[in-house]
Amino acid sequence: MKDALLVAEKNAYLVRYQLAREVSSVWALMVRDRSVYALIIALVSLISAFTSFSGYKNEIDFFSYASILPIAILCSLALSSLSYLVFLIVRFEKRPLLCFWLKIKAIWQARAYFIAGFALLSVLSAFISSFSTMKGMIPIIVPFQFDDLFHRLDVLLFFGVEPWRWTHSILQSPLSILILNIFYNVWFILLWITLSYYLCSYKNPFRKQYLISWVLCWFLLGIVLATLFSSVGPAFVQRLDPSNDVYSELMSLLQTHHTWLVKNDWFGLWALNTQDELWNSYKSGKDMLGSGISAMPSMHVSMAVLMALGGWKINRWLGALLWSFSGIIFVGSFSLGWHYAVDGLVSLPLTVAIWYLVGKCINTRSYAT
Repeated sequence: MKDALLVAEKNAYLVRYQLAREVSSVWALMVRDRSVYALIIALVSLISAFTSFSGYKNEIDFFSYASILPIAILCSLALSSLSYLVFLIVRFEKRPLLCFWLKIKAIWQARAYFIAGFALLSVLSAFISSFSTMKGMIPIIVPFQFDDLFHRLDVLLFFGVEPWRWTHSILQSPLSILILNIFYNVWFILLWITLSYYLCSYKNPFRKQYLISWVLCWFLLGIVLATLFSSVGPAFVQRLDPSNDVYSELMSLLQTHHTWLVKNDWFGLWALNTQDELWNSYKSGKDMLGSGISAMPSMHVSMAVLMALGGWKINRWLGALLWSFSGIIFVGSFSLGWHYAVDGLVSLPLTVAIWYLVGKCINTRSYAT
């Protein structure tokens, strides 16, 4: 009996010791992220103060994307596992299954990285929910008024022709526009994968630069600049002002493509359904995932550019592919009626500038310490 008690006490001590080590490892990683946490907390507090002063409430949610998180994680695990298996087969690994099992063991041993990354993701989720609150408030703070200016800038920059006419003269078939729409939706998957990689890759020297740049792009471009240059975008100008029909031809063309695709048993253009949902959400004042209407600047282009910058630091081939992808996103942004071309042309240099300045500040601080 005494021996059994000693064994039980010893096992309990080992469990507590192991748990303490696990918590200590995760906490040490979270302390390394203190500057990222501080930035997010400061911005969420600033947004909360502003919304409260304006008579509104900042709906902070640490698990904004909890409903889609299990699917996202499962898809990420499946995709990464399949990619690694393909990589092992392509390089003619003699024992691919053994290598795969060893990789799984290595990932388990590095579980502290994933737990700490998930903790930071939860705080990022609170920031994104605050971002959604501010995005919904844009037309209240600054009524939509810059669409005409951006339309005229597009025509000026593209030799007197609206840029969507150039792309639709090349991509004339409904299937080519569907492919463009698919790329535009793949953006969400790549956004998640790239962010997840940098959240958990504590050994990557550009990790902090990517995460801080990610937050600042959403805040400075997606909130500050979007509010200063409040605009709805081509898909919504006529809904906002029925007399403004400058983009009615584009939207009619997209609807024609959508009808043909559905009639021929293809997926329709998801962009049109999403635009309808966003407009209905805007008109009813109802919150939805990713709700809020804003054209300038294009956050799709901004995030695609940031992914390319981050991908380039991981692998040059990956970076080149992501730069090509950002070009496709730019074309899709105005060809699908979401944005003016100038929205993306503004996003690109500003995103690069944020990336560069954040890197400069991090390096300067590292040398100083």
